[in-house]
Amino acid sequence: MPLNWHSGCEMSRIDVQVEADSDLLSVLQSVHDNATSNRLRRMIDDGRVHIDEKVCRVARTPVIVGQKVSILPRAQGDAPKRQSRSSLELPKILYEDDRLLVADKPAGLLSVTTSKGKEKDTMHARAFEYAAIEGGRVFIVHRLDRETSGCMLFAKDERTKRYLQEQFADRSIQRIYHAILLGYLPEDTGLARDWIQESKDLRVRIAPHRNATNAKEAITYWRVEDTSETHSLVRLDIRTGRRAQIRLQMAARNAPVVGDTMHGQGRAKTGRLCLHASSLSFNHPNGETLQVKSQIPDIFRRVMKRGH
Repeated sequence: MPLNWHSGCEMSRIDVQVEADSDLLSVLQSVHDNATSNRLRRMIDDGRVHIDEKVCRVARTPVIVGQKVSILPRAQGDAPKRQSRSSLELPKILYEDDRLLVADKPAGLLSVTTSKGKEKDTMHARAFEYAAIEGGRVFIVHRLDRETSGCMLFAKDERTKRYLQEQFADRSIQRIYHAILLGYLPEDTGLARDWIQESKDLRVRIAPHRNATNAKEAITYWRVEDTSETHSLVRLDIRTGRRAQIRLQMAARNAPVVGDTMHGQGRAKTGRLCLHASSLSFNHPNGETLQVKSQIPDIFRRVMKRGH
């Protein structure tokens, strides 16, 4: 039975009726035949496996005909808290297995340290610390702008890193964002196709034409999901990953992202940029398609309701 991931990437509860005397780990292996023993043992350790509605943390616990084995979503488990030896806050994990993890990046946090190397608290550092607790490590696959929150993907080995980065390079990975815009786009659905220039000091702008120096193509599909008297909630499907791509393209269409201090109307009462990486969909190294979602921040709904 394959893993079924839905909103927030939590696995649906699975109930299995034992049909032959066996042990707990063997039952799990029959349900998730493509999962490693280590991963199944982690489910057990995390308190996500119950026998007749009682948590069981011993993999070789005998089970008999007629008993019910339940596998709970991660959020409903009773996992021991990981303890970090550093002062860094550990990340919220949206999805994790033996090859990769997806963390929920907060707004205002750098994805990775800059070339000067002075920033100790970054999303990469937090994910690295999280993995190191159990003797692992993580590798950067892509980045989110500092002001953007949401799904950020990490690989646990270099082979997986290359495999995932190839999907970014060939544009086969689906990256969905949600944003609150000040104003309205010209149509409820549409395509923004522009050329973005980045200067040596990392400043970016919409180029006047495709042949401009250092101009790179930027492609974004949009769909308006809600509107108020002053704002729009928009779903954005980006096919390229240029610096500040969404902010530049929305501002160029007279509907800047709320809280955009660089290309929009300046700081908002929200105290943050209203841009969130809400979903990633990609091919897992095991051959399956995996979709991971991050809930749209509550503050976005408040802006739509109150106008600020």
